[in-house]
Amino acid sequence: MNQKLSSKKAVYARFFPLLGDLRKSDKVEFSQDLLAGTITAILLIPQALAYSLLAGLPPEVGLYASVLPPIIYAFTGTSRALAVGPVAVAAVMVAAALAPYAGGDPDKYLTGALILSALTGFIMLCMGFLRLGWLTHFISHPVLTGFTTGAAIFIVGTQLAALTGISVPRGVSFAVLLQTLIDNIHTYNLAAGLFGSAAVVLLILARQPLVVLLTTLGMKQQSALILGRTAPLFVVIFAILLSWLIDAQVRFDIAVVGLVPQGLPMPSVDFLKAEGWTELLPAAGMIAVIAYVESISVAKVLAFRRRQKIDPDQEFRALGLANVAAACAGTMPVAGGFSRSMVNFDAGARTQLAAIVTASLVGLAAFLFTGLLENLPKAVLSAIIVVAVWQLIDIKGLKHTWSYDKGDGIAQGATLVGVLAFGIEHGLMLGVGLALVLFLYRTSRPHIAVVGRIGGTEHYRNIHRHKVETWPHLLLVRIDENIYFANTPRVETELHNLVLDSDITDVVLIFSGVAYVDTSGLEMLETIEQELSSSGVRLHLAEVKGPVLDRLCGTQLYDRLGEERVYLSTDKAVEQLICPSS
Repeated sequence: MNQKLSSKKAVYARFFPLLGDLRKSDKVEFSQDLLAGTITAILLIPQALAYSLLAGLPPEVGLYASVLPPIIYAFTGTSRALAVGPVAVAAVMVAAALAPYAGGDPDKYLTGALILSALTGFIMLCMGFLRLGWLTHFISHPVLTGFTTGAAIFIVGTQLAALTGISVPRGVSFAVLLQTLIDNIHTYNLAAGLFGSAAVVLLILARQPLVVLLTTLGMKQQSALILGRTAPLFVVIFAILLSWLIDAQVRFDIAVVGLVPQGLPMPSVDFLKAEGWTELLPAAGMIAVIAYVESISVAKVLAFRRRQKIDPDQEFRALGLANVAAACAGTMPVAGGFSRSMVNFDAGARTQLAAIVTASLVGLAAFLFTGLLENLPKAVLSAIIVVAVWQLIDIKGLKHTWSYDKGDGIAQGATLVGVLAFGIEHGLMLGVGLALVLFLYRTSRPHIAVVGRIGGTEHYRNIHRHKVETWPHLLLVRIDENIYFANTPRVETELHNLVLDSDITDVVLIFSGVAYVDTSGLEMLETIEQELSSSGVRLHLAEVKGPVLDRLCGTQLYDRLGEERVYLSTDKAVEQLICPSS
């Protein structure tokens, strides 16, 4: 009976981590979660409105994405501080996918967003249950940095239309976007530009300058940081009041949010009957991968700061459930947001109870305060987006990558340019594909070193880098790479060149850098052994790792070598081969 109870608790703890956290929490942690949830809600409300417009959806959709999905994640996610909701990169990917799908039909556009949410959720759930999180590792850090930088520049470009009041068609490329802005510069709306510029300046000042000022005046730095990051709500309130006082929409032709429906929609699955699932599947796959990578990156950083653990597979499942909930709630795909999560963490969130508090406050705002958003200029929301994503632009990172590794620099730069030239999805695929090609190129040309013994030691180093001891009849070769189909021809050629026209009687292959040998590699080694044997040269192996040796046991190569020609260390091989009598 006790075993059954303990197993049930283990299942609950695995799939519903919040329940275990709540059992251990006390009044202090509850008060911290309450405060953190409230502060995060202050930041989330204007961001939710802005990111919804970025995705090309009505502003209230962003509020819907900030209620039910975070609650679902709160019960199933393993991160204590990750704040789930609408995010900028996913929003722009949604806009890119829905523009050709909807063809200008607002109803179809919204339905497409729900399909994307559902597909994103289903893909995440499948990858989570199948433990396929390792697939996301194929997006290298340089490629991810290039992608986020390119996406951020693209997002800033899309917001120039609202900031200037110039009309730009939805779903156009970055080049067409800039050309349209230049061609229609004569339609620039000065009033909209002033609202947007003022908002940008205020939001920038609310970051580091405000923090410095408040800390100088005696406020704690953490409190100053939190206050600075919640500035968007106060900018929104001020903009609404000013727009209402001067009647900005009528007198200055400024685009405003307009009437926002009150309350939250009832959950529905009517979207399941809609068409376009196959058409939107590739875009949903991209959104799922990027949303997961962004979320898990933030979650790991925050968990490490408090010595907590993250379950990557459970994170996949939790985010999958959150996105399925987003589809049922009538909203766009969601992920863990960097800025919100940092605010949540800095405000003292200890459990995902803070996320439930945030979602409850956003839901309350959807019922009570949506009527106040009618006069909010869209230029202000665009300013919030620009300031939020500007920090994602990392040109210095590109320079650093290029100076360290030209191959990674090419992949990062190509991803950035690809996003701007070919679009979000194609740019990412270009970067991933190029990174994989570069990886295959590097590993197909492994470093192979002839080594000798440093005098008076048991250390063996490259003969071209160190002063070492060698023996005319003995060749010691270290292969610093896994041996697989892409590099076997080069390894075979290098070994032939080293043995050719020499008095060598024994060749020792040092496998200290080899963690895997595939079938092609095995066949190459067997061929090399037979060729050497026919020439009167014996092949030996040294420092073979356990997993590699396990695979070699029972093969023709191992049978021909026998245990006597497989050595635990290079020094043991040398002692045996230069002093066989000992």
